[in-house]
Amino acid sequence: MESTKCMSEEELELVCMEVISNAGEGRAHVYTALDLYLGGEREKAKKELETADGYLQAAHDAQFTKLMAYQLEGGEIKFQLIILHAMDLLMVASAERDMLKHVVMASIKAVSYTHLTLPTSDLV
Repeated sequence: MESTKCMSEEELELVCMEVISNAGEGRAHVYTALDLYLGGEREKAKKELETADGYLQAAHDAQFTKLMAYQLEGGEIKFQLIILHAMDLLMVASAERDMLKHVVMASIKAVSYTHLTLPTSDLV
């Protein structure tokens, strides 16, 4: 009978803090991008979102390669609230980034179409 390997509490906390710190830094860059966008600096906002992407990708990589892959290889991870916090922060930061990306990209495209008359709708 094989015993299942279990990630230590210390290892789990280190991985979760890696996710939290990268997701938090990425989220901060998302809000910097939002401030730039609201200040009319759309191209700078776009670059700031690219910086956010790097941090959020690092958080996602840690989540996948150090937690999910561990479980897929048969390892056990005991539930801790810090896991919930790390996943929640990553999910929220990624969703905020995605939403702002759509807004920034739509406004950049809209600027190039300002000479067109757009149809109106009672739905808006």
